[in-house]
This record gives sequence, structure tokens and C-alpha cells, in this order.
Amino acid sequence: MSEQNYTVQVTARHMELTDAMRDHCHQRLSRIHLEYPHIIEAKFVLDAHEHGHRQAAELVLFCSNNVNLEAKTETNDLYEAIDLTVAKIERQMREEKTRLMDRSGKH
Repeated sequence: MSEQNYTVQVTARHMELTDAMRDHCHQRLSRIHLEYPHIIEAKFVLDAHEHGHRQAAELVLFCSNNVNLEAKTETNDLYEAIDLTVAKIERQMREEKTRLMDRSGKH
């Protein structure tokens, strides 16, 4: 697995952030193997809604060339929300790369 060369910030709202939560966020991000857009910084916000049992994970990636990607998922399980949010970000990264290639005419 490649080493992360960007900052990962994990914040929790309405809950206590555990090492397991932080580690899960770092592990999921380390599995992203896409090279474009180049990630400069990643910010995770984990949230437990006060009413009900919904858990939310939000991820914002600050990338090179002024590209910012954002995704949020709400589920009953926080770890599932983290996984689904990272999957959404990966999809957005692939779309951004395709958009760049279409603009530049490189196929």
C-alpha cells in the first residue's frame, strides 16, 4: 500500500472520536489508488444525529488545480457511512479525471 503524502483531519460532532474511528478513516483513504486529482488535504467530519440513530460521514478533499471534492453519507452504521463516502469520492475522482481527459483531448 502506498504511503499517504497528504494531511488527513478527522473531526467528530455529537460523539467522542475514538482511535478506531480515526484509524478506519485513514485506512479507507489509504486504499484510494487514483493519482488524479492529486490530494493535498482530506477532512472527515463524523456526526451522530441527536434525534434518531443516524450516523453521518462527510469527506472533503482539497486537490491540486483548485479541485475540491465533497461527499456525505448517512446510515445507521458509522463505519458503513465512512466506506460509502469514500466510495463516492473515488467515483468523483474518476469523473474528474475523465472530464480533464475529455477537455484536453487525451484518450
